[in-house]
Amino acid sequence: MTWGFAYLLIFLGGFTLALVTGFGRRLLHPTQLCDHVVVPSHEHLWGMRFPAADVLASFLTLFGLTAIVVHGTTTLAPKNELAIGGAAGLIGIVALRSWLRRVCDPCEKLRAGVQEVRVVREIPGNGYGQVEVMMEGAQLKLAARSAVEEPIPVGTIVDILDRSESVVVVVPRVAST
Repeated sequence: MTWGFAYLLIFLGGFTLALVTGFGRRLLHPTQLCDHVVVPSHEHLWGMRFPAADVLASFLTLFGLTAIVVHGTTTLAPKNELAIGGAAGLIGIVALRSWLRRVCDPCEKLRAGVQEVRVVREIPGNGYGQVEVMMEGAQLKLAARSAVEEPIPVGTIVDILDRSESVVVVVPRVAST
């Protein structure tokens, strides 16, 4: 078996794994990628908050594809082809994580204060409830904690002060006069 054929098998294995696990479908439909769960950025960067099969599929596919191209276009030794393919696979994992961070952590955009965030489940004083916001055409519900002692009733427009894990800290929006 030649190195080129081995690289082709690795690529096809990664591509098949992506198809079988639904990774390709989730990449094409980002709203399904995170199963509508908001995950803070730091959890994507340091924790494995997405299926290991997705990581393996992206690594194998990029490793195999890069190794095939390098093998077919250069006269490098097999160990160099493996190193370049491995580096491409690792870059693919980093790119996947960065993209997941952008897709699965819309809270980064909520701090601007321009979105209308509405309470959908009453938030007791210094307690927890739920808010809803439209983000990029998708309706998103987030766990919310009040930063004030008075309860915040359903329907109130609130501002997001901060977030901790997947909970946003809110206060009622003050009407401008």
